[in-house]
Amino acid sequence: MENLDRTILQQLAGHDGWPAVSVYLPAHRAGSERQQDPIRLKNLLRHAEETLVAGGMRSPEAAALLSDAYAIQADAAFWRNGFEGVALFAAPGTFRVFRASRALPEQVRVSSRFLVRPLITALVPDLRFYILALSKNQVRVLEGTAEEVHELEPAGIPQGLAEALKYDDYEAQVQFHSRTPAAASGRGKRAAIFHGHGGSADTAKEDLLRYFRQVDRALQELIGERDVPLLIAGVDYLLPIYREASTYPHLLTEGVTGNPDEVPAAEIHAEALDLLRPHLTAELDRAIAEYAERGEGEHASADLRRIVPAALEGRVDTLLVADTGGAWGSYDPETGSMTVRAEPENGDTDLLDRAAAETLLHGGTVHVLSAEEVRAATGTEVAALLRY
Repeated sequence: MENLDRTILQQLAGHDGWPAVSVYLPAHRAGSERQQDPIRLKNLLRHAEETLVAGGMRSPEAAALLSDAYAIQADAAFWRNGFEGVALFAAPGTFRVFRASRALPEQVRVSSRFLVRPLITALVPDLRFYILALSKNQVRVLEGTAEEVHELEPAGIPQGLAEALKYDDYEAQVQFHSRTPAAASGRGKRAAIFHGHGGSADTAKEDLLRYFRQVDRALQELIGERDVPLLIAGVDYLLPIYREASTYPHLLTEGVTGNPDEVPAAEIHAEALDLLRPHLTAELDRAIAEYAERGEGEHASADLRRIVPAALEGRVDTLLVADTGGAWGSYDPETGSMTVRAEPENGDTDLLDRAAAETLLHGGTVHVLSAEEVRAATGTEVAALLRY
């Protein structure tokens, strides 16, 4: 099982030669529908096999081309852990399968190119983050995704201020340090240094900093991650003190405020998602705003007849494209001639998918949105920001 990354997606996008079979299946993590997923995939594979035969391939050859896909369909271990979608790609000498954590459209495509548009949404890194819910009395660590949250066992993390400081002179006490200078009495005794907690604001903050530094160290040992966002949940005056103590590089400035001790994990998760939403859409929002500012012109276009040639020439920096629907036809880069149809005819190319594939192959960014979202932003199903 491969992990999808941009390199693999570019390899799929660069394939050119019939037959190229693309199969997408929405799946289910649990319930009775999950038990039907292998059957539904089998039906899609049969449809792909029939299409291959209708396209001129002999039936045994079509079955052989899809044999690895049929093996996946029948493999109980493959379906054991729930997921949201499956994508399979088969061509002579090529077979790849990916499980996705987000829904994929049910679709079968037999063409000279793999269908990559639906897979681009699966390339977007899964939303994954940690929540540190802390108070003076308790520390909870939550691991969240866009769909769910669960609490981690906070092994090694001090559970409250008193526990953190009980071995660090938390109670007012007198400590004797061997390095202190001798007393002026001349009898060779060391002077005692008094460390106490007199209740001042400065002292209270210092106690919290010592507590939070211990939490920070133990937390990083627990999660072992350096590139996953971390949010804090706690009473508002504690949040800036924890940020001062923390060395975690991806601690977000936003926080869920309020005492989290008795708050259900699901409620904290919902508030965290609201705070994270701007981070998830920031790049897309910038692209939409930039397109609106540029409008149709030298460096932006919503004209497919301009976009497809530009994508093949590596001139598309950012593409906004609908996840469904299509514009069918052909483009000849040598003559510059293009045909565009609403419905496919034999031998036609999905021009929206071709524009997305070529943008990826030339290092551009592709945002796959619903048709409604693209139309609301651009007035059409595809729009591009051009490099030149």
